[in-house]
Amino acid sequence: MHLAVPGVTWRTPPGTPGVTCGTCPVPDSLLPEPPHLRLAGGSHRCAGRVELLHLGRWGGVCAHTWGPREAQVVCRHLGCGSALPAPPAAAPAAAAGQVWLEQVSCGGSESDLSQCRAGPWRERTCAEGGVASVVCSGSALSNHSQVRLSGGPGACAGRLEVLHAGTWGSVCDDSWAFAAAAVVCRYLGCGQVIAAPPRARFGPGQGPVWLDGLTCTGAEGALDECRHKGWGVHTCEHSEDAGVVCSGSGLADLAHLRLAEGASRCAGRVQVLHEGRWGGVCAHTWDLAAAQVSCRQLGCGPALEASKVSVGGEEFTWVEAVRCNGTEGNLLECQVQVWGAPRCPHATVTCAAPGEAPRATPAPSGATPAPSGVTLTPSGEQPEEGQVRLAGGPHRCAGRVEVFHAGRWGTVCDDSWDVADAEVTCRQVRCGPALWAPGAARFGEGAGPIWLDGLRCGGSEEHLAQCPARPWGEHTCNHVEDASAICSGSGLSAVPQVRLSGAPDRCAGRVEVLHEHLWGTVCDDTWDLRHARVICRQLGCGAALEAPGAARYGRGAGPIWLDEVTCAGDERDLFQCPARTWGQHNCHHGEDAGVVCAGNFSSGELRLVAGPHLCAGRVEVLHEGQWGTVCDDGWDMNDAQVVCRQLGCGPARAALSRSHFGVASGPIWLDEVTCAGSERHLFQCPARTWGQHNCNHGEDAGVVCAAPSSAAPLPPVQEEEEEPFQVRLADGPSRCAGRVEVLHLGRWGTVCDDTWDLADARVTCRQLGCGTALGAPGSARFGPGTDPIWLDGTRCTGEELTLAQCGHRPWGEHNCGHSEDASVVCTGADPPQVRLRGGPGPCAGQVQVLHNRTWHQVCGQRWGLPEAQVVCRQVGCGPALSAPVGPHLPAGGAGLLQGLTCAGSESQLLECLRRDAGLGTCGAGGAAGVLCAMPTGERGGARRGWGGGGHR
Repeated sequence: MHLAVPGVTWRTPPGTPGVTCGTCPVPDSLLPEPPHLRLAGGSHRCAGRVELLHLGRWGGVCAHTWGPREAQVVCRHLGCGSALPAPPAAAPAAAAGQVWLEQVSCGGSESDLSQCRAGPWRERTCAEGGVASVVCSGSALSNHSQVRLSGGPGACAGRLEVLHAGTWGSVCDDSWAFAAAAVVCRYLGCGQVIAAPPRARFGPGQGPVWLDGLTCTGAEGALDECRHKGWGVHTCEHSEDAGVVCSGSGLADLAHLRLAEGASRCAGRVQVLHEGRWGGVCAHTWDLAAAQVSCRQLGCGPALEASKVSVGGEEFTWVEAVRCNGTEGNLLECQVQVWGAPRCPHATVTCAAPGEAPRATPAPSGATPAPSGVTLTPSGEQPEEGQVRLAGGPHRCAGRVEVFHAGRWGTVCDDSWDVADAEVTCRQVRCGPALWAPGAARFGEGAGPIWLDGLRCGGSEEHLAQCPARPWGEHTCNHVEDASAICSGSGLSAVPQVRLSGAPDRCAGRVEVLHEHLWGTVCDDTWDLRHARVICRQLGCGAALEAPGAARYGRGAGPIWLDEVTCAGDERDLFQCPARTWGQHNCHHGEDAGVVCAGNFSSGELRLVAGPHLCAGRVEVLHEGQWGTVCDDGWDMNDAQVVCRQLGCGPARAALSRSHFGVASGPIWLDEVTCAGSERHLFQCPARTWGQHNCNHGEDAGVVCAAPSSAAPLPPVQEEEEEPFQVRLADGPSRCAGRVEVLHLGRWGTVCDDTWDLADARVTCRQLGCGTALGAPGSARFGPGTDPIWLDGTRCTGEELTLAQCGHRPWGEHNCGHSEDASVVCTGADPPQVRLRGGPGPCAGQVQVLHNRTWHQVCGQRWGLPEAQVVCRQVGCGPALSAPVGPHLPAGGAGLLQGLTCAGSESQLLECLRRDAGLGTCGAGGAAGVLCAMPTGERGGARRGWGGGGHR
């Protein structure tokens, strides 16, 4: 239900006129510093006469040396986008005192006119050329599309809508971020951005979805200047409409929260501060989820109770309704209906006490004490002296550092600011360890006083007030030097990361790197296999196969971060390779670089079903333990060629559509598959994300590969039937893994492991209908046979349908013993999959195996580092760090997988199953776990403190 209602006023007691949101005052902490540069006399703040503030008075700039470069500096400084063609100069100034500067000369890259060359400051008149004027792209005079915010409490908060082709439409929240919302707030003259809520926070729109993949730097003058997929090009619904909350909406007052009339500051009636008065929240929609968010916002422990209390008619009621899902960082992120509630009971909450943070903190070492009386009572009426918050960021655990002192919020200068200072900040706001300590107003310039400068924390202090610093308010900074902190609780990353996008397989796709919390692409200039080799190593994806350019995997939508990357091929990660400065390039997204890695068999399996033989039928792929089909949109011979190659079925003969081999009933896993034809398997081809499609099963794709016309489905092997060249796998955990045995002259015999390799194993798995070959172990991996050794010197190419088609020495001729019996491990028709659960990240946790569509734990009785090493490899993480085993399970507990013994070199846990493997009680053992290193270039997840020691 949509809760934000337009046109509603703040509720006031009887006799007090309501105030519309359009006139709501902006909190002090959100007001900009007094400007020293402005455009005056125009119809918009981004167009007009250039004026500078000097000695308390505004004056113009002479235009006789004024040009596009100077105009560009002005537009950039004011956040108005780029300069438009120069307008006529204003009328020559005739009176003294109207002009301050002349002969201004800029290079065009300066951030402020103060960095440009100019004549001395003095009152003057302009002899020629008049006074300089500027029109920026962010002004109403430009040809940019109109923008509005709808469905909110006023013109400065709501669902983002743009006018195009005479029709208002919405913007999809894919890639929606603070930077884009900041452009909107600035364009509308609504102050600073407070929030950029996704998922139709202000209700779904009704018209077209005009923009998707919108990516802004934050410096643009209007949304038209940001990158996007193109007008009307999108894959969204109105449930994904983007929203904006600007400081001018008055919603920022929700940041001023307290609990009143309770036993402590973490219990009581919920109140917000507006126009200097505290008012309550109507309890009609109040629940534990909203209470949880309130407790989190106040720095208290988890919510224990959400209740209500009756109040008198003289009480203010500022908020009519609030609905949260419980995960938000503050009430600003919830759905809120404001300003005009009828008389109603007020919401109350009881939070657990915070784990730390004193109620009053001393002044920093060396600082003068705060004036008496400013340390506030623990009733929660106002922030406490020395309290810290992170403002202006995408999360309560990332933003500009602000400190409450002498009754006002102020910022911290970035002189000497480092990770130790950020560590203390993150500890004080209860956001986990510090990841990054950016300066230079990374999250926007603050307002009000600069309270602290020269902070020198050791990193172990409980709060910033314990760190040495200059006296309160003494500094040599301005707000462009405001310090910030990014804590682990924000979910943001401190280091660049890399990923591959645009293909089902995580080991193939368009190269994307994360920089400044924004994913962007890499230009294909100088791109080759050496670069691909580095990325495949970094992602744990095996050997590099290709390094395609020219946007093989589709055009990216974000910034182009890297160009002219030059790797030698042996670097540990991409970011060790020389390249141009971040964001500097001469490319477009049609030049996005890609990578194809060999992978690690974790992406899924492939089969052809309902056809006349193993190499013809409906294409089905295995994903998340379930077989599904491929849609025939764009399906052609290139795609079929890859399928046939992956199955070892020779060249493709036909690429069939419209459910030629019958209609399936499972999920449709892939759509818009676009192979070049050279890929090794289907999951390296560009395609939509798993499960995303616009098809039905009447569009299932099929393939016919070059197979013998006499080929027919092979029946399950029966020992009592004797057919030419039968094969079986013996003494393994299933019929698809074991010692290779062939039937000859009525007797089963083994195969020698001389020359035995994965190509031979691939043919064996195909002949048995057992999926893809995982391994071709020798040395009697599944125990020595006792019957004849029938074959030696087997030489398959991997394309054959049966072992009978492979070369080998004459039957019975060999120089082997049964200690050299060859074996095979196939995936099977429904291969077990592995996942990690219950750990601190994706590379640590309890090991679970999918068996018969049910996830089972693994018995830890014989669990050790070799087994953990295989699991870490299979799930795409780094090397195993430990193999913890959980507590002993109660006697009689069933359902754990037993019978695993690994050497440590296997690619999948399936290769480790012994003959006696299966589900059992595990005796008195516990559940097995792993702690893996994160893949190179990634952060989080595996912490050495998780779990305990393993066996062996």
